Amino acid sequence: MMKSITQNINPGIPTNSFSKGIVTILLVFSLLPIIWIILTSIKSEQQIFSIPPKIFVIPDFSIYKIFLGMGSNSAIPFIWNSLFIATVTTFLTVVLSSLAAYAFSRYHFKWANQLLVVMLATRLLPPVTAVVPLYLMFRYLHLLDTKFVLIIIYTAVEIPFATWLMKAFFDGIPKELEEAAALDGCNALQIIYKITMPLASPGIAATSIFVFILAWNEFMFAFMFTSVNVRTIPVRLAETMGEMQVYWQEMATLATVIMLPALVIGFFMQKYLVRAITAGAVK
Repeated sequence: MMKSITQNINPGIPTNSFSKGIVTILLVFSLLPIIWIILTSIKSEQQIFSIPPKIFVIPDFSIYKIFLGMGSNSAIPFIWNSLFIATVTTFLTVVLSSLAAYAFSRYHFKWANQLLVVMLATRLLPPVTAVVPLYLMFRYLHLLDTKFVLIIIYTAVEIPFATWLMKAFFDGIPKELEEAAALDGCNALQIIYKITMPLASPGIAATSIFVFILAWNEFMFAFMFTSVNVRTIPVRLAETMGEMQVYWQEMATLATVIMLPALVIGFFMQKYLVRAITAGAVK
């Protein structure tokens, strides 16, 4: 009976064709908005609203020259603010979450699992619920409209997720390697620095990418806790939508600038992301 069933089922061609079709459809739907934004950023206002739409046009980089120049409308200060905040947030989050994840993975203290669940539960709460108390607290500390307020908030928000992600990688590293290093005379810090962290490098890289992109793209806290000095690039993007009209070319140009770090990181760091995804499955 099993032989007849096996003969009647041909899982090769239909399944592969169906899978390729689904992947192609998802790829098209994923890439179309990105392509549309990039094309809109190099079109003039007349070309943007032309009917039928013009796909192949002479590129107009005038808005790029304005935003990436040194004039009064330059977006360079906003890009620098976002880059600095995202970089520092990534560094602090990865360092703190790596230490916390190592403790959760290696030291089985009382209520460890419950504490990890509570940490993750805080990440499930809507961020808007914390806006008012955080605003009052940072106003009392005179930290509003500074880079530090966003760094503190982003780090606190991302540590639970980063800790959970890093713990999975530490769990996949055999404890016997650390025990062998201890027998060779390494202390706890040397074991972490020379043995555990290099083996967990795919997880560190993946966590860094996720945290950086989340901090780079964050809008709500940046909009609520900054006013003039520390506006980030997502907040500058929102300013292209006026009360009476939307400046489509400016919006598309800034959206393209915002997408560039994610695209570059995804292209050059994809091997680390693949290793990060598959590391937990290899035992």
